[in-house]
Amino acid sequence: MDYGYALTRAWKITWKYKVLWIFGILAGCGSNGNNGGSSNANTSQDMDGMPPELIEFSDKALTFLAQPAVIIGLIVFILLLIILTAFLSTIGRVGLISGIYRAEVGAESLSFGELFKDGTSRFWRFFGMNFLVSLPFIIVIVGLVGAGIFVAISADNANIAEEFLVGFIPAICVIFCCLFLFALIFGMIVQQAQNAMIIEDRGISESLMRGWEVFKSNLGHLILIAIILFIISAVVGVIIALPILIVVVPGMIAFVLDGAQSMQPLIFMGLCIVAYLPISLVANGILTTYVQAVWTLFYLQITEQTPEIPKEDTIIEYA
Repeated sequence: MDYGYALTRAWKITWKYKVLWIFGILAGCGSNGNNGGSSNANTSQDMDGMPPELIEFSDKALTFLAQPAVIIGLIVFILLLIILTAFLSTIGRVGLISGIYRAEVGAESLSFGELFKDGTSRFWRFFGMNFLVSLPFIIVIVGLVGAGIFVAISADNANIAEEFLVGFIPAICVIFCCLFLFALIFGMIVQQAQNAMIIEDRGISESLMRGWEVFKSNLGHLILIAIILFIISAVVGVIIALPILIVVVPGMIAFVLDGAQSMQPLIFMGLCIVAYLPISLVANGILTTYVQAVWTLFYLQITEQTPEIPKEDTIIEYA
């Protein structure tokens, strides 16, 4: 198995066919990008040291958000956002796999319209497969969390509820860790199924069976390439996030040391983050394109479908 070819060829395709970056950005919409979520555990702390204007603004914001119409509007907005994210992510993923395969067989150029058409033509099949494999995880997670909340709320005695949560939280953490490990393994199977669906034009059940067959027959190779891609993604992810950390950490320190009397550090942080956001999106799109290219090329290798690759000077760069 030629790991070096998959890793180097993936970068050449990623760099030459830059239209794939757009689909990498779209595909990244469905990935877990909540890396910088801040905790609200300190909201109950005394706010006497805060500026009166900030306290008044917080009270008005909470009052506004507590209105039923606002809550319903937020729920509708979140649902629409989820639908849009699922649509763009599916189009991006299909376009990436299709475009990478076209590039590997020697396509002289790739057009956005061509790849977008591939995404829309196979949208429901691709989306249906990913939804079906995600549904059991969603049901288990929602069921566990819902059960814990229901028992804690319905408990007559506060001490009983507290004792239940003390025992339930460690148990659910263990379950989530097991689900996470299972999801990683299952994700490798689904990745092979996605490639089978687009490259070999299979149906949902056929693609899943093909993914399991490829996974079972090449377990060691797939685990190794997954570890390599995890390390590459982690290193590049830290590099992408580094400018944000350089701005956010000093800004938060300055805000706290000043006793939260001035909003200038927060404003400066916000402006820097907004200015850096386009760069971050493009960088993540490139990373997503590269990772998908490695998976697709590796799939072609392990299924012995690698086509005859044209000479380097015969591949026309896509501007």
